[in-house]
Amino acid sequence: MNVTLYISPAENQPGNYLVVVNGDGFYNSVNKKVGARIRGDDEWFDDTLFSIGGSGIERVGVDGSFSLSNTVSASQLNEDWGQDEVYALVSVEGLSGSFRSNTIKRDF
Repeated sequence: MNVTLYISPAENQPGNYLVVVNGDGFYNSVNKKVGARIRGDDEWFDDTLFSIGGSGIERVGVDGSFSLSNTVSASQLNEDWGQDEVYALVSVEGLSGSFRSNTIKRDF
């Protein structure tokens, strides 16, 4: 089971970013609810920045994959002074624990 975070400038929306969390390999979780918490990676504690999905509308597809997305302002991704380190924690209904994505390091 893999979870990947992508962050790119939002098209025609200066100062905003498209945040996408994709997952695959969740074959035993077809049609289960899925949501992601976007977090800032810090030395002492990780900040919760915002959530995507989790409302019950977003579900794992028949192929075991999902894609969650949202457009946010740069300030929502700016989690600390200097370079920001942002990752996603994904929860899937019926599975214990969370699945961590890659970490994106960039100044937002």
